[in-house]
Amino acid sequence: MEDALARARQCMEESERAEVAAELRQLVAESGISNCAFAARMGTSASRLSTYINGTVVPSATLMVRARRIAVLDRSDHARGAR
Repeated sequence: MEDALARARQCMEESERAEVAAELRQLVAESGISNCAFAARMGTSASRLSTYINGTVVPSATLMVRARRIAVLDRSDHARGAR
């Protein structure tokens, strides 16, 4: 029973990690800015953002909130023609 629970937890963790990575890829793409610029606005490096996007590292909840805000702000700027 313990082995089954451990496998289920691992499977869920892998799925959640992939979901976070996919959301970040989408947010960066929707922002219309480069990965490097997006990372700088998040307060991290481009190489660290890459680890988040590839799913090798999971960002904190705070960084996810920042990423969502950045994407929304940049979409707004694009819609107004500010770029």
